[in-house]
Amino acid sequence: MLDSQQLRAFVSVADHASVTRAAEAMHLTQSAVSAQIRRLEEQLGCRVFDRTTRSLQLTAQGSVLLSYARSILSLQQQAVSRLAAPRHAPATLRLGCSEGFPCEWLFAALAGFRQRRPDVHVEVTGGISTVLARQVRQRSLDLMVGTVCDAGSDTETLWMEPLVWAFSEKALLSADSPAPLAFLSEPCPFREAALASLAGHGSGWQIVLTAQSSGALVAAAAAGLAITVLTPSGMPPSLRAIPPGSFLPALPPARFVIQRAEGSTAPEPLAALVDEVREACFRWRGAHARATA
Repeated sequence: MLDSQQLRAFVSVADHASVTRAAEAMHLTQSAVSAQIRRLEEQLGCRVFDRTTRSLQLTAQGSVLLSYARSILSLQQQAVSRLAAPRHAPATLRLGCSEGFPCEWLFAALAGFRQRRPDVHVEVTGGISTVLARQVRQRSLDLMVGTVCDAGSDTETLWMEPLVWAFSEKALLSADSPAPLAFLSEPCPFREAALASLAGHGSGWQIVLTAQSSGALVAAAAAGLAITVLTPSGMPPSLRAIPPGSFLPALPPARFVIQRAEGSTAPEPLAALVDEVREACFRWRGAHARATA
């Protein structure tokens, strides 16, 4: 019989590609996680990780075990949730997700969270991160996952990326005309950062589109109508980055952050949701790094 604690340690180490980061995520010591992996390998009679001083990778047997381990843990949680029906109405958490955020992994994490935690109802609101952050501070939202340029002390940075000027992969720009620009409507952190950089730059420019969605910005840039501001992770194949300093100024970095409201009425479900989002982000970033390596 496979021990669930050992399987959780195994899955966490596989997701983080690190015993140290897995221990931090599980709130255990590194030696405790290592002991769980060692006992699992002893029971199975094979190694599940190949370890060197610089890397940790799944063995062939470990890759097979990983899919089984995820299924076993998911079924255990579903069984507990079904049998331990909540005595009260589900707690409701309000989550804000900003425009332009690479949200496929986030929505997949929320779908998994809904299965594992039927006692928690999550409502998602999309919008501009500046507005969502204000709603978190006003406690009309419990949590915001979004992109900012200036991170406050009440945010947790998931990762950082440079901001880039993005334009059509196929269209050409006229060197004799002002640079055509497209932004989201105010207040937008990317717009504010771009305009602040342009203020000290000599080249001519003009705003030709103010949009309400990032999809409209991408469509306008892909059609050759305007240049917009994106992050590399949000850059579709139809666009290319314009080198900074060519005729447009360099831009500040963007931070992808979690921001939670203080004094939540449902602290345990909120903490569980934050952990779910953080873990899903680490898995997505790890997979993205391996794919681009």
